[in-house]
Amino acid sequence: MAKLLVIDDDRTIRETLELAFMRQNHTVSSAETAAKGLELWKIEQPDVVLLDLMLPDGDGIEILTEAKSTGLKGHVILITGHQDLDRAISAMKAGAFDYIHKPLNIDELEITVSRALAELENKLKLALVADLAAERTDEKIVGQSPAIIEIHKKIGMASRGQANILITGESGTGKELVARAIHKHSAPNAPFIPVNCSAFVPTLLESELFGHEKGAFTGANESKPGRFELAGEGTLFLDEIGDLELALQVKLLRVLQENSFERVGGNRSLPFNARVIAATHQNLEEMVRAGDFRNDLYFRLKVIEIDLPPLRDRPEDIEPLVEALLVRVNRKLRRSVNQVALKTLTAMKEYQWPGNVRELENRLTAGVMLSSGEMLNMELPIPTSSASPNPEQSEPLNRSLKAVEKAQIEKILKATGGSLGETCGILGIARPTLRRKMIEYNLSTD
Repeated sequence: MAKLLVIDDDRTIRETLELAFMRQNHTVSSAETAAKGLELWKIEQPDVVLLDLMLPDGDGIEILTEAKSTGLKGHVILITGHQDLDRAISAMKAGAFDYIHKPLNIDELEITVSRALAELENKLKLALVADLAAERTDEKIVGQSPAIIEIHKKIGMASRGQANILITGESGTGKELVARAIHKHSAPNAPFIPVNCSAFVPTLLESELFGHEKGAFTGANESKPGRFELAGEGTLFLDEIGDLELALQVKLLRVLQENSFERVGGNRSLPFNARVIAATHQNLEEMVRAGDFRNDLYFRLKVIEIDLPPLRDRPEDIEPLVEALLVRVNRKLRRSVNQVALKTLTAMKEYQWPGNVRELENRLTAGVMLSSGEMLNMELPIPTSSASPNPEQSEPLNRSLKAVEKAQIEKILKATGGSLGETCGILGIARPTLRRKMIEYNLSTD
């Protein structure tokens, strides 16, 4: 439901438009003069204004100019006679969304209003994306190891142009963080649009990427822009690209080749001007050999490749990472746990971190939540070794690991008041995994 304002001195037109759009569950206000229209505009803050070009006390272009200069929002659709075409074009230059001719065609007007509302929704989504990106500006790539220094150099080189980039590395190594850093240094004022290819079933992912037109499929009650469209001239980040099914790989390849696409159910070609940064934890070369990933798409994406090292290969980065992550965790939880016990820091450097930086942040979050003072004391699983344990040692080792895991889950469940969602977020695991662990360890939310 949207807010509409009709400014027209013709009573019949006002009543016709009120009735037509109220039937669509929109809220409609109306005014017969420019003065009253501007007053209602300020009070109601409509999404769309239907403005007559000729009013008894004012000119439509002057009203539009005044509204824009005073910061009034809303898309303006001019209502004009055929003889006013030149002036209608001038109004478009002044900031009108579109114009329609008298006598009014209600069906045409409804389509124009729908387009205006859809564009407003797009702008809102882009603003939300920008807000999210602003919240992440404190997230930096932290480290002093040679591997991280090399990553910084590659980010700088990749930021010079608009070539497609493939970021590889284990889960939790910071692939999206690197993508955001490249975007920040190459197109900071344009949108950064992320999409996780593993988070959608194939049919939904196609609609999410390409968008769809009204009636394209069951449930498509209105047109919706896709991520290709929302990315504009910014960056489209395709996370877990290795999970993209072959049929969608073909369609993505065509978009990259032709720099254009069509919405699902549409036939209008739309431009695609964004840079693509793809990321995966999988070995795409092996997938190409196995026939699970297209060779031509692989090379289209891999113009520049950045491979992120696992955390276990750069233990010298543990301490600066802990320091940086604690600042963020403390701010998020409104705590002041600023020191780390020496034995905890030593254990962190010896631990293998299979979940990489993401696991480190999750464990720090849990540790801060459960800490009673300013010193962080936390247990970690026994460091794993590349050598296989002998049969006599393996069972006690498994029991020890399970005991630590059980205690950790039990503490976090207690700290969150039994909230499964919060516990999953802190541990970095899915809800089904948590439920399975709770059954295994006989834990409850009570």
